[in-house]
Amino acid sequence: MYNEGRKSWGNHIIKGTQVFKSRPGALSATSNDSTSRSDPADGHCVWYGECNKMGNRAQNCYYNGTALPLNATGTALLEKWCPQMASLGAYCCDEQQLKTFDSNILMAANFLKRCPSCMQNLVTHLCAMACSPVQSKFLYVSKTAVNAKTNRTYVLEIDYHISEDYMWGTYNSCKQVSVPATGNLALDIMCGSWGAAKCSPLRWFHYMGDSSNPFVPFQINYIEETKPVVNGFTPFNETVTPCTKHLRAVAWTARLAALCPPPSPPPPKPFAVAGFDGYGFLMVVIFVVGSLMFLLAVCVCSSGKNLVGMVTGHKSEEMRAVVGRRLAANEHHSSQVALGDGEDSPLQSSKRSSITSEVDHEMDTHSVNKMPGEYDNPSSFIERLGANTDTYLQKMFERWGTFCAERPWLVLFFGLCLVVALGHGIKYLKVTTDPVELWASPTSRSRVEKEYYDSHFEPFYRNEQLIIRAVNLSYIAHNTSDGIITFGPAFNDTFLKAVLGLQEKIKAIGQNKSYSLDKICFAPLRSEGQTETSVEECVIQSIWGYYQDSIETFDSTGEDPNGYKTNYLDQFMTCSGNPFNPDCLANYGGIIDPAIALGAS
Repeated sequence: MYNEGRKSWGNHIIKGTQVFKSRPGALSATSNDSTSRSDPADGHCVWYGECNKMGNRAQNCYYNGTALPLNATGTALLEKWCPQMASLGAYCCDEQQLKTFDSNILMAANFLKRCPSCMQNLVTHLCAMACSPVQSKFLYVSKTAVNAKTNRTYVLEIDYHISEDYMWGTYNSCKQVSVPATGNLALDIMCGSWGAAKCSPLRWFHYMGDSSNPFVPFQINYIEETKPVVNGFTPFNETVTPCTKHLRAVAWTARLAALCPPPSPPPPKPFAVAGFDGYGFLMVVIFVVGSLMFLLAVCVCSSGKNLVGMVTGHKSEEMRAVVGRRLAANEHHSSQVALGDGEDSPLQSSKRSSITSEVDHEMDTHSVNKMPGEYDNPSSFIERLGANTDTYLQKMFERWGTFCAERPWLVLFFGLCLVVALGHGIKYLKVTTDPVELWASPTSRSRVEKEYYDSHFEPFYRNEQLIIRAVNLSYIAHNTSDGIITFGPAFNDTFLKAVLGLQEKIKAIGQNKSYSLDKICFAPLRSEGQTETSVEECVIQSIWGYYQDSIETFDSTGEDPNGYKTNYLDQFMTCSGNPFNPDCLANYGGIIDPAIALGAS
């Protein structure tokens, strides 16, 4: 399955880049020079230096010549990121190129440096592209332009022939690297609209080479190759280090000591017997064996006369004697009841019940359970002490009950006074409801820092959340290049527009008054020294932030590279997968967290 996935992606992308494999030897019409195919025997440079700026993006000068030596500053920068190339002596880059290279790599390092193996794997092919003295073996300049001011030719587009194994190895070493600052995977940010969930090696490299990416200086067409030599080019291929292994002992100052941990060992298989739960099987076996043993004992002893005695621990003669004494006790009890039938006094009835109970107890204890010879021992001191204590407690509580029954109002009055006296301290009770007071000690680090923040800046903002649910709306089936994706009723376009209308009404509450939203909202991206805040600068975590609260942006449609129609649902998938995409930032200038905008937290 894994290999099939690799081949299917490779075929898909290669078809899209076939035009670069069967191209003529000349450059684009924008070029004034020509480029020759790489010579497998001895490569050369395809650029050197920088000679054009397009915004903040520096573009390299086209150069079809041999490599040149570096100065000390350039060598230091090269050793920082590309120590494996430090001993070559001559390079296809100068000091300024390496300074630009350093600043660009630092941005990637912010996301990938938690796994030095991943970072090194990625940087290896970038080092070769930037400075390798044999660039022409795997790079082809397919488009150039001329700087009108300097009349120098600069590179607009290149083809990078790269090994499939290298791409997959680098991707696998980086796909699980996380970014704690965002709580997402690095590829959620670095794989464009695909996000980490749908990213693949070719999609990742394609995004890193896409000139529409504001951080890419020129178009880089990564062409995946599986053969060692293709059309005169030798695809770039270096050994990659998995994120679970330590780097080789190289002098790479950018690596960190902590590496990605190896995968956890698989959990032990559950105890089973013949496919059944082992513990349940043992319990059944024990139950069956125990039942069989009991039934066997009953069958063996069923013809004898000692079965009951065997169970109770007495012989048959003793059992007959015990039964006889029990019958005699019952007859005595019946005679006692008959003697008291004519007495209707409650006291006599109570006394009779007490006597009857005592007789029953004595008969049951001494006549049935006791065996002959057990009445000879006198009572011990402990037994006499227990009997006297029981008698004393009985008499004491009898007197106390009689006293309370004869003076009920006095008892209730003194009882009330006692309750009031013991409970008057409730007026000093203070109920603490502030969570800060409940859970944070006044001397704790978090409490001290909070007090400092509140006293020097202002108390932290309090958020308000409104949850809106779609009712009686159907699901939406959206056809994409990845197949049909089903969205819930909340993504109905009419429903979302109604949500925007409600949002705008809430933003307009108290307009031009002291309690309007712009007076009380949290606006972290205001300019320094700004005294007034606009509503658009307030942090509002809503799905409409992905569309900048614009109906026109929401209704805009397009077409993806595979010919499928794109609409607001595709924009949502892009932004929810990568909230840091510049096209997905809300009006206040920050991101929309999908976990909040979709009502999950």
